[in-house]
Amino acid sequence: MLYRNLLRNDSGVRRGREQGFTLFELIITVCVLAIITTIATPAIQTQLARMEAKRIKNQIENALSLAKAESYIRKKNVVVCLSNAKRRCHRDADKTLLVFIDKNDNKNFDSQVDVLITQKSLNPKYGKLSLRVGNRRHYTKFWGDSGTPRGHFGHIKYCPTVTYNKAMYLISFNQGGIVRQKLNENHPTECDK
Repeated sequence: MLYRNLLRNDSGVRRGREQGFTLFELIITVCVLAIITTIATPAIQTQLARMEAKRIKNQIENALSLAKAESYIRKKNVVVCLSNAKRRCHRDADKTLLVFIDKNDNKNFDSQVDVLITQKSLNPKYGKLSLRVGNRRHYTKFWGDSGTPRGHFGHIKYCPTVTYNKAMYLISFNQGGIVRQKLNENHPTECDK
């Protein structure tokens, strides 16, 4: 326990020494903070990874639901894809999720031609994403006549890239356009492969 030296002045009254930390007190404080940080870091990292997985899940589900609604309301085909920093659609890109009306029907977003409905910045730090749609497509399309992705159904897979991230799931979209999260326990993601 820390204590303060008490000094007596000329009249015999005690007074406390000057306020401040000694070098010893400062070293002890720094050591205690280092120990607390070391103990807390894994729990903090795990919580951050869990929060990221939940944020990305919500963004994907919202974007797919929006694509379904917009395709039906606008009576236009709406494309959803994962894209890289240059806004090029790719099955294994994970920077951004794009939802757009593909006016030139090239299955990629062209800012001068296509209509961007929404863009979700994903940028996972603790995981990676991949889009799996039939015929090895790099996109899914919600048809304007029905609002469904018939022939373009599949899933977006979230897999961890660090050991303390335990989140693994699929966000699936079926031929009826129903969007659903499927956890790894019930629907193996095969993230290890």
